[in-house]
Amino acid sequence: MQLRSIPIDQNRMETTLHGAPGFPLAVYHSVMSGNVLGYINWHWHEEMQFCRVTRGAVRIFVNEKQYLLREGEGIFINSGYLHMTRPEGDPDSAYICLDAAPRLLAGFAGSAMEEKYLQPYLRDPALADLVLRPEVPWQAQVLEGVRTIYELSEENDFGYELETCALLNRMWLTLLRNRPAQAGRPRTRYESNAAVQGMLTYIGQHYAERLTVEDIARSVSFSAAECCRMFKRVTGETIFTYLKNYRLARGRTLLRETDLPVSRIAYEVGFCSTSYFIEVFKASFAMTPLQYRKGGGA
Repeated sequence: MQLRSIPIDQNRMETTLHGAPGFPLAVYHSVMSGNVLGYINWHWHEEMQFCRVTRGAVRIFVNEKQYLLREGEGIFINSGYLHMTRPEGDPDSAYICLDAAPRLLAGFAGSAMEEKYLQPYLRDPALADLVLRPEVPWQAQVLEGVRTIYELSEENDFGYELETCALLNRMWLTLLRNRPAQAGRPRTRYESNAAVQGMLTYIGQHYAERLTVEDIARSVSFSAAECCRMFKRVTGETIFTYLKNYRLARGRTLLRETDLPVSRIAYEVGFCSTSYFIEVFKASFAMTPLQYRKGGGA
């Protein structure tokens, strides 16, 4: 399955229902060019995620770091961490993605599996994200699990859920047995992740207004300078670059889904003038808003 765009609420939390209530796991084969923006913007979700690149290369941003992953390589991203994915070179770069609710590994509430092997590690800084390389034997096992679960989901034969859960548990146990030692500033990183989630929430709620760094800083109870440092450290871009791109994305949606005039859209998404909106839009997408509306962005 391919998602063209990820539905995200005002907290930047993904609202996609991954799988079904009785089996909360979803398997996607995501071709980056198939996404509305050509990449997957900053978001987070409660599901843990296993990825394996199947074509080209992608750059994944997570936990104040960025990784370039090529075909055959992958990554594990734990529950609750902000992340973003962009193609590197080939716009048709693609990857398999497994989104699994942690409760799939718990068995049932209060179980030994939940209390001993799951809950202590969902917020473990050492397991926030792990790159998976095929040349490392235990990582190759996890990557093979991603491929096998994808194939099982495509076949959807009798017993698919049982086989998938068995594989998923084996993959999780492999991660736990090879858990790296903590390094750097792990607790600070988790706190920064939470603070930037708060900033993204505030921007999502107030992007149409005249925003200042001080406004955003007050929303998370940090100084403006510290907010700028944290935001740059976590996302790799400035607050105002993110805000500009967020407004442009909202503008594209309105151009595609409404008949509002460009001047009204510029106002609705927070640009100070129509001319500036057109200027920034053209610089970003190599076409004017009207050209995009007439089919240039199809």
